[in-house]
Amino acid sequence: MADSLDSGFIEAIAAAENRRNAAHRRDLARRRGALADEARRLVPLLLARDPGITRIRLFGSVLPRRRMRADSDLDLVVEGSTRFSECLRVVEESPWPVDLIEWETLSESFRTIVDRDGQVLYGS
Repeated sequence: MADSLDSGFIEAIAAAENRRNAAHRRDLARRRGALADEARRLVPLLLARDPGITRIRLFGSVLPRRRMRADSDLDLVVEGSTRFSECLRVVEESPWPVDLIEWETLSESFRTIVDRDGQVLYGS
């Protein structure tokens, strides 16, 4: 009798953990989608503030097959910015945490990563 109780208890714990994990995965997927939507919303706002921008790229955990966490932010790189401080004001108004980075300030190794993995939202 004790073995069947132990087995049932363990199965109940495993089922509860599986439900919790599934809910967590759904929450992360929703966050990824919301952050991607926010990136698309920010593009025209950034271009309106800084018409010198030649390219905007999304990179980091928002991209598919990247590790998303509950506190993941939105990572954007702008290239050719002539009014970067104006762009920073745009992202400061976002309800989401946004890291905005100037392409020209990146190290060569980081540029390689963004070139390889980044998603172009504007430009070519």
